Amino acid sequence: MSKYVVVQGKPITDLEIPDNFVQVADDWRPRNKEQVRVVRYALPKDTALNHPHVTVIYGQDQRLISYNNFAVDSATPVPNTKAAIAIAQELFAKLDTAYTRNLSYIRVDKLSRQFLAGTKTVATPIDWVKFAHRNGTYNWVSVGPGGQVIELERESQWDYFGNRRATEEWNYDNWVLARRGEGPQLAAPEALA
Repeated sequence: MSKYVVVQGKPITDLEIPDNFVQVADDWRPRNKEQVRVVRYALPKDTALNHPHVTVIYGQDQRLISYNNFAVDSATPVPNTKAAIAIAQELFAKLDTAYTRNLSYIRVDKLSRQFLAGTKTVATPIDWVKFAHRNGTYNWVSVGPGGQVIELERESQWDYFGNRRATEEWNYDNWVLARRGEGPQLAAPEALA
């Protein structure tokens, strides 16, 4: 039986948590001048940063702000661009119809996301479907192998002067390491830690 992210009491079947993962952290952190809840799931005996994990961020009103599944290792192809856009639009509509009405499609970038499985680096291919919101933020859904959602993020602000993200990145382990002083400051376009 699969586990799913629950948003305002409703399981969202597009946002999976691997069956063998357990909750390993539940903290409140600042994001865009709002205290947000950062929940992390991982294997019980492998909770190290940059290892397989799922991070979910909720706003104070329990809206889903961010979902990252860095545990997908699959040779299944990523759907075509048109299908990836449809998956992204449907997911945003399912989560917050009013917010979605103010999104405008920007583009799709073909990227990958990495995590460590033992000593092996796993690269998961994604179609990064990006949207602008009328409130001035950037929003996206990353669609991976077999149409699985790898990431979702909303309300990401941009520092135009610094040519980098302005919003804190509690959902990316290398940024968290930099914030703790345990890793280097990431180059733009990543946020300053």
